[in-house]
Amino acid sequence: MNAIHTTNYKIYRPQIKKDFTIAIISDLHFSYKISEKKLKLIKDFLQSKSPQYILIAGDLIDSTNMVKDKNEKNRLLHWLEDLGKICNTFISLGSHDYFLKSASKHWEYYFDMEFFNEINNLEGVKLLNNQNFSDDTINIVGITQSFDYYQPKNGKEEDKKKLLEDLHDLKILLHNLPKEKLNLAMIHSPMYLGDEDVKQELKEFDYFISGHMHNGCVPPLLYELWKSTRGFISPNKCLFLKNERNTLKYNDDKLLVNGPLVTFQECSGYFEKFNFLFPMYMTFMEFTNDSKYDTKEIYIKKKYEKNYIKINSR
Repeated sequence: MNAIHTTNYKIYRPQIKKDFTIAIISDLHFSYKISEKKLKLIKDFLQSKSPQYILIAGDLIDSTNMVKDKNEKNRLLHWLEDLGKICNTFISLGSHDYFLKSASKHWEYYFDMEFFNEINNLEGVKLLNNQNFSDDTINIVGITQSFDYYQPKNGKEEDKKKLLEDLHDLKILLHNLPKEKLNLAMIHSPMYLGDEDVKQELKEFDYFISGHMHNGCVPPLLYELWKSTRGFISPNKCLFLKNERNTLKYNDDKLLVNGPLVTFQECSGYFEKFNFLFPMYMTFMEFTNDSKYDTKEIYIKKKYEKNYIKINSR
């Protein structure tokens, strides 16, 4: 599908001094199959919205194999550099960002520190690997869910106990947060972010920004008609899980699950051929101190930006 699907929020926050916008993207799954045309469309569209911050909520690459080729790595770095010229851009790590696909097609842990350092050397771009960024307006913490969380020894795909252990080790980043700022936790998988034990560890944050679930592979025809947070299938091949395509509805909601830029990535094999059916998903959170938006329900507008694509993809 030749379209960008946007979810646009306008959210009241009395403590902010002036309005600002956060653009959220995730799950690019960069590979040799991601064209320059697609990268340019994403960059140009983000630029047209004039955000003050861009967040990339994990799975920037499809596997570490995809940046072993110098030309491919430089292609991705140049794109990130362009995003950094738009505004401050922050990246959190997802499950694919530190996994290597071996010749036997098994997934192995491979943390490419050299590549991550090259990202951090780009002006305006910061990879937050269990780190935070703070300015006068915002405090962002990038939480990396560990290899053992995604691939635990008990055979399950994701491990709540390990997540709680990891969050406990990060307590200095998660507690005593500045109340005068907007506090965001970028954490790739939302599977347990509705769990009361996990929410307790993250209770000081205003929002949890996630991706990972690819909207449960729900096609656009059903995306708005099916009023549920569930999808068809999750990345760990579970059916009808909660929080696969969560959006904010009320002022006290915290979990935002962003849809993917690429629904079926290179490593999905045959299914990659069906990407033409799905748009690129982006979220824009505009924060305001205008009291007319101080309502129980959050202002939200969803839109397919087909005209933008038609005009700018020539």
